[in-house]
This record gives sequence, C-alpha cells and structure tokens, in this order.
Amino acid sequence: MENRGFTLIELIGVIVILALLTLIIVPNVVSNLREGISESKEYQNDSIILGAKNWASDHKDELPLAGDDDLQVQLSRLQEEGYAQGEVKDLETGDVLDPNSVCVVISTENGKRYIYKISDCS
Repeated sequence: MENRGFTLIELIGVIVILALLTLIIVPNVVSNLREGISESKEYQNDSIILGAKNWASDHKDELPLAGDDDLQVQLSRLQEEGYAQGEVKDLETGDVLDPNSVCVVISTENGKRYIYKISDCS
C-alpha cells in the first residue's frame, strides 16, 4: 500500500509551529502600528503648529500680550490664509476633522515666549 500525505503528528507539529510564530509576530505588528499612528499624530500636530507660528509672525498685532487671554486660531483660518494645507484626520478612526473644530491656542509664558497647543475650539 502506498501512503501519500502527512501523518497526524506531522500536521499537529506544523500547526504548533505556526501558532508559535503567530504569538511572536502579532504583538510586534500591533506595537509597530500603534507607534506609527502616534508618530503620525505628532507629525500632523507639528505641521499645524508650524503653520500657526508662520501665521503668528505675519499677525503680530493679534498675538496676546503678557496677562492677556489666550488667542485661539481656527485651523480653517490657517487653511484659508494658506498657512496649513490638506485635510486633518483623526488617525485612529480615519475620520476627517472639521477645520472649524480644531484650534491652535497661543498663549504667553511670563510674557517672554509664546506657547502653541492644539485643542478643540470652545
């Protein structure tokens, strides 16, 4: 009799090896994806803040002075005036954010330098 194919032990061995490889590979892939999303968020935020800094250098008369309230500049304004380009996405969900709901808050630190933070518009 001619036996062709694999024995049950051989098949179980292959399945165990594949399961071990999966246990090793999947956590690394998930970790790399999360790290990539985090880095993309940082890049996107840095890009928006850079646009706000360029806007601020052209609109010095609108910037807050020491003791003044913070200034909120909407992303839509930065886009309309050419300081920011493209759509802004929530990188975790992939949804495009409304440029009117994203603001850059410009505040002063001891009246010496400006601090830029991205937040929701209030």
